[in-house]
Amino acid sequence: MYTNIYVDEPIEKIHDDWDFLTDKVIKKLQGFLPVGDNVYGIRQVVHAKREEIGNAHLAMELVKERKNFEIGPKGVVQVPRVPYVAHITCAGTPHHTQFVFGYWHINDKDEVIIPVPGVNGDPDHIVIIMGRPTGEETDRAAWYCEECTSLLHMSEYVTGREGFRGFWRWELAAVREYNADIRKRTCWNCGHVNPLAYSGFMSTDTPETREARKQW
Repeated sequence: MYTNIYVDEPIEKIHDDWDFLTDKVIKKLQGFLPVGDNVYGIRQVVHAKREEIGNAHLAMELVKERKNFEIGPKGVVQVPRVPYVAHITCAGTPHHTQFVFGYWHINDKDEVIIPVPGVNGDPDHIVIIMGRPTGEETDRAAWYCEECTSLLHMSEYVTGREGFRGFWRWELAAVREYNADIRKRTCWNCGHVNPLAYSGFMSTDTPETREARKQW
C-alpha cells in the first residue's frame, strides 16, 4: 500500500525505516484511503480530556478517555480496545466512538480495528482496515434514541458506486440534515429529545455541535 502514499523525502531517507505512524503518513489516512482491495485509516490518540476537545492539531485525533459502543442483540454494549488485539466490527453493526463522530456508523464491510500503544512517550494510535466497498454496498449514518434505542433517522451513501471522494461531503450533509429538524431528534417511542449530531472532522463544528461532541 505504500505505493499509494507519497511523502516529500528522498528515497534513501525512507526505504530502510519509514515510520507508518508519523504525522506525514497519518495526514494521508485521517479519513479513509482506498488501496487495492482494502481501505485504511489511522487515528492518533491524544491524552486530552473531553473538555479540551478542539485543541488538537489533527482533524480526527481521539480523546484517550473515549468509549466505543456497538448495538447488537443485547442492545448497546461497550467494546474494549486492547493493545495489539484486533477487534472486528462485523458488517451491518451500528457502532459509535465517543467524541469522534456524532452518529452510529453502519457499513457493509467488516472493520478490523487494532490499537497500537505509543512507545517512549509517542502517541497511541488506532489502525482501521476494512474491505473496499463495491457495487451497491453502502455506508449509513444512523441515530438511535439514547434512552430506548429506537431508530430515529438514517442517511445512506452508496460508497461502492460513488467512492470515498464524496463520503465526507455526504457525512456532513447527513449531520446537518439531522440537526436541522428537532423532530428527527425527538424519539417517536419515548419522547426523549436526543443531542445534536456532529461530523468526524472537528473543523466543521459550530459552537453547538462542539458542545454536543463533548457530551457523547
